[in-house]
Amino acid sequence: MNNFNNVVPVTETAINGKLQQTVSAKQLHSFLSVGRDFSTWIKSRIDEYALNQNEDYLIFDSPVLVNQSTNIEQCKTKRGGDRRSIDYVLTINTAKELAMIENNEQGRAIRKYFIRCEAQLKQIAPSIQKKELKRLKARIEVANYSRPMCDALTLQRLSQGKETKPHHYTNEFNMINGIVLGVSSGNYKKANNISGNIRDQFNEATLNHLAYLEKTNITLIEIGFNYEQRKAKLIELSNRYLTQQLAQAA
Repeated sequence: MNNFNNVVPVTETAINGKLQQTVSAKQLHSFLSVGRDFSTWIKSRIDEYALNQNEDYLIFDSPVLVNQSTNIEQCKTKRGGDRRSIDYVLTINTAKELAMIENNEQGRAIRKYFIRCEAQLKQIAPSIQKKELKRLKARIEVANYSRPMCDALTLQRLSQGKETKPHHYTNEFNMINGIVLGVSSGNYKKANNISGNIRDQFNEATLNHLAYLEKTNITLIEIGFNYEQRKAKLIELSNRYLTQQLAQAA
């Protein structure tokens, strides 16, 4: 299986809102030794077997992740990527079907490989689901502390005769994110090509760390610590938290 994976890697791609096992149509075409050029082959197969975009396959206009676009018009006009690099990402079921259609040794061999990949996924799926549920629970816990933290900040500033504006809340969240990540939220998003709320990308351990700091920050706000005092104390407690986590894992 490892040899096949080097030639036609099976990866995971979100298609129609669902994470699925997928393969590159270009790599599959190359392995199958099809007697037609890639563009003609894939387009004819899509037409012949009524394959549906965003269900059976996606179109990417670049092999580089950060340049990928699924907008066909961009592919045609070269906006968003070089047209020569267009690839089709196939679901593993679609790839199995196309491999079988070729009716040659390569097709039969790669189809068996895809079937083994599916079997392996089914074996590990329960553990993946359990892990994701734990991550979701941790994400909800972080969200549950966010509102009380904002309320505590509002009350603190109100007691000081100060107005609380949106950027004050943002500063609080960015401070805690920065302590956990070791870099600013903006730099982390840029380095990892993330759009939207970065907390939605965090794993369970990172979310638990965030929840601990947010819960603690509520107390620090309520007892009157200012921003710099809170930040210093949270850094200290964060380091202690990480040390304890490492000790428990040892």
